Amino acid sequence: MTRTGFWTGMLCVTAGWVLAGCDQPPAPPRTADGRSVKSVQVADATSPEGQAVTTLETARVNYKYRLTVLGGYYNRIGNANKLVWTQNELKNLDTAHTFSWAGIGEVIPPEGESVENADERILAEFAVGARKQYLKALDTLIDFYERTDNTFRQRLAVNIKKRFDPVHTYMYYMEAEVPPADLKPIEVIPEANAMYDKAYDLYRSGKILPAVTDYKKERQALLLFKELVRTYPQSDKIALSAYHIGEILKEYFDEDLRAVQWYERAWQWAPNITKPARFQAATVYDYRLQDKAKAVELYRAAIQHEQFNQSNVGFAHQRIRALTQ
Repeated sequence: MTRTGFWTGMLCVTAGWVLAGCDQPPAPPRTADGRSVKSVQVADATSPEGQAVTTLETARVNYKYRLTVLGGYYNRIGNANKLVWTQNELKNLDTAHTFSWAGIGEVIPPEGESVENADERILAEFAVGARKQYLKALDTLIDFYERTDNTFRQRLAVNIKKRFDPVHTYMYYMEAEVPPADLKPIEVIPEANAMYDKAYDLYRSGKILPAVTDYKKERQALLLFKELVRTYPQSDKIALSAYHIGEILKEYFDEDLRAVQWYERAWQWAPNITKPARFQAATVYDYRLQDKAKAVELYRAAIQHEQFNQSNVGFAHQRIRALTQ
């Protein structure tokens, strides 16, 4: 956890406030008399509602199963970082659902499968595909309740979607997570500039105080920076966007492995970038990922390429000495 995250958590726990600085999913709607909803009864499993709910629940169970299988694979081969990704995504899915469905019958997950000789790419594709089916089924149910004017149940379904955090979903392959290193950000594109300005304003305004963060704004900024890179890969703003993506992932969401990949893209796309991308990546490898060799490599790169920040350069020299003794 980052220092910011620690103190934010302390504020949430000790003050008991509803703060922008508390990274909590939106509370589910309550009934008219103020009760929380623990179970939602479907009168007829064969009705349009029953079919939509059954489709969603089947997709949820399959999605959870696919993440569990993928996590089992990473556990078997000893890939701790990607195992954490599957655990994060499973927790994200469980957090989204605050009630159960009744009246649709039990949904049984597929039988367990061996990961002894499994293909990682196929398992990852199954998990990603299951997530897409789950989100599609959720949207279908939301649309059904909207069409039938079932306002309260629509609010319940929308709350599931809002509680499902896109930050903690993964493609499981870096080439799918991050665009290629050979992009050429050479064009001045007005639409990209406007998107960057909007994302940067969200990013800055989300940093309310050292211990208080508006996580909603940081998520919005993150998604907008990513959209810019995806939509305008030739824009001269993609390197700066990559740097800010790395910062948001590192500082607010503890996504260290993805953060260093985005930092790397920042200096690959713009070798003379005037942001401390190499230094920030070095500190993540140093203190969080416990990769001393990579940390030393990037501290040296920061000394060579990031002389614009002498404080960082001095610290880099200190850490190189400490790590190479």
